Amino acid sequence: MTRTTAPRAVTAGVAGVLTFALVLPAGGAVAAPSAPSGPTTTGTAETTHVPAAADQDPEPVAPESSEAEFVESDDAAGDEVPAHEHEHSESEGSESPSAEPDSEATTEPSGEPSGEPSAESESEAAPDESSTPDTAPGGEEVLVADAAVTGFGVVGVTWSGDLTDEHALIVHVRTTERPDPAADDPSWSDWEEIAVEPSPRGRLDGTEPVVVGDVAHVQARVSGEDAADIRGLELTVIDPGTSSADDDVPVPPEETSPSGSAVAAMPVASRPGIASRADWGADESIMTWTPRQGDVRGAAIHHTAGTNGYSRSDVPRIIRGIYAYHAQTRDWGDIGYNFLVDRYGRIWEGRAGGVTRQTTGGHAIGVNATSTGISMIGNYDAVRPTTASISAVVRLVAWKLSLHDVPATGQVTLDGTRLNRVFGHRDVSSTACPGRYLYPKLGEIRRRAQAAQDRAAAEQAQKGIPDGTFVQNPNGNLAMVENGRKHIAYCSVVQEYGASCGRATKVSRWQWRAFEPGGRLQRTAMLTDGRVFRIDRGKKREAFDVLSLEKAGKLTKKVTLAPSAVRKLPYGNPFVRAGVVVVNRTNGNHRLVTAGNKHGYINKYLLRRTPLGDLDTGYLDGSSVSRMPKVAKTSGVVSRRNGRDFLMTRQGLLRVDRSGDLRGGTTTQHWSKALMKQFDRLGHPNPVVVRVRKQSQWYVLRDGVLRPVSKARARQLNGGNNPDVQVILKVTKRQFPVGSRL
Repeated sequence: MTRTTAPRAVTAGVAGVLTFALVLPAGGAVAAPSAPSGPTTTGTAETTHVPAAADQDPEPVAPESSEAEFVESDDAAGDEVPAHEHEHSESEGSESPSAEPDSEATTEPSGEPSGEPSAESESEAAPDESSTPDTAPGGEEVLVADAAVTGFGVVGVTWSGDLTDEHALIVHVRTTERPDPAADDPSWSDWEEIAVEPSPRGRLDGTEPVVVGDVAHVQARVSGEDAADIRGLELTVIDPGTSSADDDVPVPPEETSPSGSAVAAMPVASRPGIASRADWGADESIMTWTPRQGDVRGAAIHHTAGTNGYSRSDVPRIIRGIYAYHAQTRDWGDIGYNFLVDRYGRIWEGRAGGVTRQTTGGHAIGVNATSTGISMIGNYDAVRPTTASISAVVRLVAWKLSLHDVPATGQVTLDGTRLNRVFGHRDVSSTACPGRYLYPKLGEIRRRAQAAQDRAAAEQAQKGIPDGTFVQNPNGNLAMVENGRKHIAYCSVVQEYGASCGRATKVSRWQWRAFEPGGRLQRTAMLTDGRVFRIDRGKKREAFDVLSLEKAGKLTKKVTLAPSAVRKLPYGNPFVRAGVVVVNRTNGNHRLVTAGNKHGYINKYLLRRTPLGDLDTGYLDGSSVSRMPKVAKTSGVVSRRNGRDFLMTRQGLLRVDRSGDLRGGTTTQHWSKALMKQFDRLGHPNPVVVRVRKQSQWYVLRDGVLRPVSKARARQLNGGNNPDVQVILKVTKRQFPVGSRL
């Protein structure tokens, strides 16, 4: 039951096709593929492989495909035949096409990898929980084919004619890295089922392509009710060849704003970077399909199946392999997917016809003309998709659907089925695609894509309208707009912001609807950079914190605004509660607020080495600080209006007015009662004995003068007892003259 056909070659630029048959002998040995013995002529064209010179870049090598014929399985050929596996797709908790858009969020697996993955880590991202029965149902014939793999291989199974249904033929593949394995060699991978994939015209004449990657051998097994009667059954192995694209893998351009004739009436999200067909080395000579335009009303999400351990540079080869399988082996004339996304978050143009147009795909029968097909490269029935790949799909869906006036959320009826606008291949076909780990992510994709579309709509609605502008819709409603949001406002609040209700900018109903809701406008504005303002009579009055507004009786309900919304308003007097340290944002100076808005400069040593450092510290704009009345700098000497005087020591406030009056040259600050309450009181001694930090000399404060004193004399002055010696800083000592020794 062996058939071998002569090798074929084509002219440069067209994929070479090598056709041969492989059979599995009874002993398990594998027949090597037949190959041409020399140059082969087709018509007048001749292709000769000449090694590249050492100092020249190698010539690109066109993709090649080989077909291995199936034979009846022999018991000696290896393991028992795997039976049906496709039933598992019905029991995985899959989302109903008519379910709410966000319903799958509750089934989303945890532990999603983030960042850029390594080839090794992907294979461990999720356990392989699928199982393959060991035997086929009784009476079913089992056929097997075996082939060598060269290059970064893509394989599939095709046949002549049509099947009764998608489950009439069950196909499995497995691979090994050994070049000449026995059928029972332990190096073989587990069997993996590959789905029957209808052609764009609905014929069931082949399977989906499977990316097997850099392996040496592949084996396929076929069973099912149609297995005995099927004709022309072949295992196709595609070597994607080489291309200059393999050595210069592109970085897609940055996202761009929408422009050009393709921009739809609906505001369009930013276009993501998309690598072109040339970037993955598409051989346009094998593209025989004439692009047709459909009516895109949704997006179908697929996965390619096969290996997950590919590198960045492998991606062009993978796409070329899928392209050759779809265009040549399946005779579709082009790759079926409109777009492909790799695990590194790069987006690739697939089917020809233009990424901005409504090009009919070849990815899901019944919805090819009404949906754009996006395939994520990898097997997401085995691993979880990367964060980068999901984010790329979000950007692509947001842009592509908005380009055709289609929101990312909500539902639509396609081919008689009610579907979410972003749906999985399994929702329209009997398949597990896009895999059990990717399918639950569709809700996240819908939500995030819709948010991006809403953001684009809001930004375009506000185009030409500065932040902080008051607008009015045709119904007379007023709102401030900023950063794409609208804050509905009463006329009285509009006036507090210094605007006139009768001079608001007129906007259309569409613009009004497009602005994102931002909450009702209030006089207490919490800016996104952390600043707090009270808006009064056309001025912005900065607040040290919300508590400062509360203590001043000026706190209202709050609204969150971008800084640009109040940038044009002039500054007014700030609100600052007493007993805090204000840092000037402009110059970094620290100011101690002593009472009301009065403040004095305070140096870093008092903040670091006295209890003053425990006070609440915050920032105010320089324009706000300049409107606060200044007092004497902070020296550590405090006076109260009731005649009491204090020193700030390392432990707290020490009362010193029993030692006599202070001299006129002493720099003091008057503190409010609220500020005084924040520090410990150290008593009211007489005599007052102090020393300077890191110095041993004791001083007695008497009549505003520091008098050096010995420890014995200090005990004598204190009635024979050791006095409490308080530690002060140099800046405080400098406020007093030093007298003669006592």
